[in-house]
Formats: sequence, structure tokens, C-alpha cells
Amino acid sequence: MSPMRAYCCSVFVVCVALLVGCGSSEPKRYRVTGSVKYKGEPIKLGAISFRADNGATGGGQITNGQYDIPGAAGLTPGKYRVAITYPDPKTPAPRGDEPPGVAILAKEILPDKYNNQTTLTAEIKPESTNVINFDDLK
Repeated sequence: MSPMRAYCCSVFVVCVALLVGCGSSEPKRYRVTGSVKYKGEPIKLGAISFRADNGATGGGQITNGQYDIPGAAGLTPGKYRVAITYPDPKTPAPRGDEPPGVAILAKEILPDKYNNQTTLTAEIKPESTNVINFDDLK
């Protein structure tokens, strides 16, 4: 084998070794699921969000008292503050004669201690099913 060919082969082998060793540097994300009930009744339609002190966030929609944040969009391990919103489904729809952009703010059914000034917390654990229920909201 010529010296140039040997050099090219060794450079190729080193590059492949470096690429194989370079995995994703982002922490692994985990699926998070659970149920949410207010006054013993499943929240029909709402949202849940998780926020860590380090700025990591995630969340999803609550439908018929259940939420499911898939692993691809899941949460990294750690402790989170949890906010849950449950807009009043009786909020009237915008009238047809209103100009575009006029928004009717839905009344929040849940007390502030579950959303704007949340006291809810959760811990996401690595290699766990991370089923986190909030079934005793009052």
C-alpha cells in the first residue's frame, strides 16, 4: 500500500471513530402521563405545563382527565413546578360581527394555586414510567 493511501485510510478510520463516539449531548427525555381531577371530576379540556428551575419546560393537553407527553417531546429528569389550566367551557364564542383579533378571555376554573401561583410539583425520574397524577385538586 502506498504511503498516501495508508495516510488516507488512517484519516478515514480516525474520522469514523470520532463520529461514532459523538452521540447527542442533550439529556434523554422521558414520557410523562397522568390524570387530572378537580373536585373529584376529570378535567374535560385543559393544559398542563412543567417548568424546572434550570429553564427546562414541557407540557401537553388534558383531555377527559388524561394527559400524555410523548418521549420525543418529554421531560428531562429533575424537579418541576407544575401549572394546570382549566378554562371555563361556557365561555361564549366570539360574535361574527367582531373584528378579527378580538379575543374573549375564558374564565379560569381552577384557583391560582394550581396555575399562576402554582404550588404543584413533580419529579421526573430516569428510566421510570413517570405516571404523575393530580387527582385531588380542590
